[in-house]
Amino acid sequence: MPADVFRPGRSGAAAVLGPLEGEIMEVVWAADEAMSVPDVHRAVTEGGRQLSYSAVKAVLNNLADKGRLEKTRQGKVTFFAATRSREEFEAQVVSTVVSSLKRNFGSPVIAQLVNELAVDEETIAEFERVIAARKSELEG
Repeated sequence: MPADVFRPGRSGAAAVLGPLEGEIMEVVWAADEAMSVPDVHRAVTEGGRQLSYSAVKAVLNNLADKGRLEKTRQGKVTFFAATRSREEFEAQVVSTVVSSLKRNFGSPVIAQLVNELAVDEETIAEFERVIAARKSELEG
């Protein structure tokens, strides 16, 4: 799996992948099944977007080369399916980003996460629940 580079100015999968790669991954995840190049091309160009078939095919192959998609052939048709669910992908991205921040900036990261995310009683209670569960895991 390639090293992920997090780009905070982008959203969704494109925060780690290129913009077109992210868009294509979203299409494949939404389908929840293997898709052919024509299927992906049709989905990406819905609404009149101009994008060549060969560009979509190249991105699908690049994503397969990077281990993001699995490529299979049935006769003359090539199908692509995600190697990880969107949820697994997102969890890995968050883990990578938070681990890097913690390694490079230490304790200020924890304080900033709490300041940014614990904005109401409900969220603070969720933090406390997660911390208690983690403490229990470490003790047991």
